[in-house]
Amino acid sequence: MRSIPHRCAGPVRWVAVLGLSLGLGLAACSGAHEQHRGALPPAPVQVAPTTDVPALLGASIDEVRRRLGPAQPLPGRFTASQASMLFYAGQGPADSVTTFRTGGLLVLASYNAHSRRVRDFLLLGHHEDSLMGRARLHTSAANYLVMPVFYDNRSFRLLGLRVIPVK
Repeated sequence: MRSIPHRCAGPVRWVAVLGLSLGLGLAACSGAHEQHRGALPPAPVQVAPTTDVPALLGASIDEVRRRLGPAQPLPGRFTASQASMLFYAGQGPADSVTTFRTGGLLVLASYNAHSRRVRDFLLLGHHEDSLMGRARLHTSAANYLVMPVFYDNRSFRLLGLRVIPVK
């Protein structure tokens, strides 16, 4: 077997390294310059927070009124007993339910009429990401749970999100 003479080993070695580098570079081409043929995944929804609902948990209904403004009438599609049952379907009706409209949110607050402490909130709306963003809610929070609430007659359609403090 013959070996490459010492004086030409340098240039041959550089040509081999350069060829190998170009080959690897072409093999690693990502194709980022090419047009995508399939549908792109939807971009995450960025919604500006308008109401700090977690800060209202544990507050009195009077504090909530000071922060969110005067109570509003219940939406026409709900009676007081229906709204109350949305909060405590298996545990009997809530003492009191008050509705607020703030920052593009319709918020129902359930509270104990004697202690005046808010038990939980129901944010009405059909778009979970929008409700979460506007209300400044996070699914990984340690001090509350976010539970979806669906229509009775259409279990696939979101009615809103219930925010329950963790004790």
